[in-house]
Amino acid sequence: MSKTAVFAKITAKPGQRDELRAALAAMFPTVVGEEGTELYVLHDDLGDDNAVWMYELYADDEALGAHSSSDAMKATFVALGDLVAEPPLLVLARPVEAKGVDVG
Repeated sequence: MSKTAVFAKITAKPGQRDELRAALAAMFPTVVGEEGTELYVLHDDLGDDNAVWMYELYADDEALGAHSSSDAMKATFVALGDLVAEPPLLVLARPVEAKGVDVG
């Protein structure tokens, strides 16, 4: 089975990146228990003071589906509602080569 990756750019309303980051960080205790979630990394955008990026790697499409439909993810989307300036930019990808992580 091929792994599935997600790149997500999430832009906060001006001056609310810290609050956005905190809302997203609330997912980390949940993803620790998601067997198919292999990487879940939150990044500050160095070129945009209001944006963050998520990089996520899942064992397969089914693992991404389980994560995306979880109650915790639904609650996170509700929490983000008043913080985001625009809908998140989501890009799905299939990793083919990597250093430091198995993309097999």
